[in-house]
Amino acid sequence: MKAATAAAAQLAQMKTLLATKNTAANAQILRIQDRIDTLGYGIDAGEATEADEAEQSALLVNLKAWKTYKFSLGKVTSQATWPTAPTWPAEPPIPDIKASPMARATDES
Repeated sequence: MKAATAAAAQLAQMKTLLATKNTAANAQILRIQDRIDTLGYGIDAGEATEADEAEQSALLVNLKAWKTYKFSLGKVTSQATWPTAPTWPAEPPIPDIKASPMARATDES
């Protein structure tokens, strides 16, 4: 009975951790995609600078890394070691987006 309770607790803990990682990955994907889209508007309008185009190119690389990470998270539960000892994919670096609305919120206080 103790083993079953411990196994259930382990499963619940791993499901919570997976959900947390998925939520964080979704947030990063949305954040990066929003900036890419915004830069694209300037590019389409012919008003973007070379720096804007370079930023968009760099963010496209970051976006691919985060999407790959999110996809890998979706495979964690199919591992033979789930839920006792899953191998988590490495989280990509979080890009610095200076024009992010989240960064500007502290400037207005």
